[in-house]
Amino acid sequence: MEEVRKTNFLNNKDIGSTNIKSLSAMVLNADCYEEIELFIKYKTGKGNGWEKTLPNSKQKFGDFIINKIREIKNVSKDDKEAIKNISLFFGYLYWLKRGLEG
Repeated sequence: MEEVRKTNFLNNKDIGSTNIKSLSAMVLNADCYEEIELFIKYKTGKGNGWEKTLPNSKQKFGDFIINKIREIKNVSKDDKEAIKNISLFFGYLYWLKRGLEG
């Protein structure tokens, strides 16, 4: 979470907190990890801020998030645990974004 905060990207007004909160719920309904990654790739392709590059980087916000959830998947024992942990990640991301929105 600290790495996400350090990017200062959540200050971007293009991605709202409800956009992030909906991901937490969607993740819990996912059947497998790949479904989550494909959905974030879809959001990145669609736009709404996910396609914007991070400050001082050429990496898109959506790709950055995919890298973060891959790290979570790699330390989880199975897809079920990964899905739970990724949902928590988006929950924390939501609260971080809400705090920035005031």
